[in-house]
Amino acid sequence: MPFPPGMPTVLVTYTAANPAGGGPADGTVEFTPVAPAISIPAYGIVFSGSATCRFDTEGRLVDQDGNVGVRLLPCDIPGANPSSWVWQVTINLAGAGPRRFYLSLSTAQAEVDLGNVEQVEPTRSHYVAVPGPRGEPGPVGPQGPPATGAETPAGAQEKVVAHAAARDPHGDRAWASDQFYPLAQGKELDGRLDDLASRVTALEDALAAGRASK
Repeated sequence: MPFPPGMPTVLVTYTAANPAGGGPADGTVEFTPVAPAISIPAYGIVFSGSATCRFDTEGRLVDQDGNVGVRLLPCDIPGANPSSWVWQVTINLAGAGPRRFYLSLSTAQAEVDLGNVEQVEPTRSHYVAVPGPRGEPGPVGPQGPPATGAETPAGAQEKVVAHAAARDPHGDRAWASDQFYPLAQGKELDGRLDDLASRVTALEDALAAGRASK
């Protein structure tokens, strides 16, 4: 049964040849989801099971109807359950042992060649082929509403003034007034000290110059 109209799929292709003589390879490729079942509520369907596909006389992978390539479900269909999974791919070619690897397909991919993503190194049998880099970012969406509880400078200043004018039942502000120098007066004092330091430095320089001229 074909996929329902509008269902996102990825065309998976593969061409294999015999290393001795170069003729078309013979064998099968099995595709098995690692998830036991994939529910897609938007289409009212639950997918389950695996598929075993063969090669044609030219060594090309074909589906059960003889079409070149096999259409598979992407692993990131929006709203699917589970939301993310991978395909287990098992390649069985005549005269060679089975090769197994994992494949992640994305709705952003129209077609994938297994020859470009297959991992043939035996020591890395759990390699996961993932989609390539993302495309260009889309346009910026509309600005959302202000964050709840966001403070403005004017609102913060109003709260400070209200707090300073409120009662001081625990004596916190009175205690702080005795412990800390007022900010405005502190800045004024800093300015005067800086000016005094500059004058002292100038006086010391003048005295040093006078002694050097004698």
